[in-house]
Amino acid sequence: MILKQYLLENAGAKAQGMMKGLIVSAPKKGGAKKLMTSALVTMLTLMAFTVPAQAASCRTIDNTALEETVNAEYEKKLKAAEADASIQEAEVSTEGNEGEIDDEALSISEAESVAESAIEVALKQKAAGERVVEFASQFIGNPYRYGGSSLTAGTDCSGFVMSVYRNFGISLPHSSSALRSVGTPVASLALAQPGDIICYSGHVGIYIGDGKLLSALGSKYGITINSATYKRILAIRRLV
Repeated sequence: MILKQYLLENAGAKAQGMMKGLIVSAPKKGGAKKLMTSALVTMLTLMAFTVPAQAASCRTIDNTALEETVNAEYEKKLKAAEADASIQEAEVSTEGNEGEIDDEALSISEAESVAESAIEVALKQKAAGERVVEFASQFIGNPYRYGGSSLTAGTDCSGFVMSVYRNFGISLPHSSSALRSVGTPVASLALAQPGDIICYSGHVGIYIGDGKLLSALGSKYGITINSATYKRILAIRRLV
């Protein structure tokens, strides 16, 4: 049975009891890994956000961002295991290669552990970003002032981002262009989370989710919300 189908059909079962001891592989290098992580993200997201007892205390999160995080966490774990010479080998049968050892063969319990860890990381990141957004949102309507950095008396776009993040113990430059290289990169707006900073030519702001940007937009608008795609995005950076 295809792994993804198996996991989805059993999404209501307890993960550990459901999947112990199973092995998955694919003849193409990396195929098992991608199939497994994709299926596990789908399954665990369903379990976390469609089971009423758990969904009540969680917010929906982007599956695409989760899958990226799971794959990155898996790569780190695999490299560490290889460095320690502790990768568990398993006998697999591939087309035309009966009985060969494939070091890409993975136990479901191993991948499940990585997926759960990655989801926990993603949830913590989102929660931290939402605290940033909550703090920054209280200054909506306050004035814009070129060269300023006061969230109440007046600030420009980079001063706004700098001052908001200063409240969370993060020191940033007072320059929209310099902010393009802080933190860690986010590949696209689809993967952006609340609290990420979005950089443009001559402007920067804080992503609040749902395709919206919170920023000190200009003297006409002050600190306000507008579309994150109002002009071409040059960089998206994650700080929390």
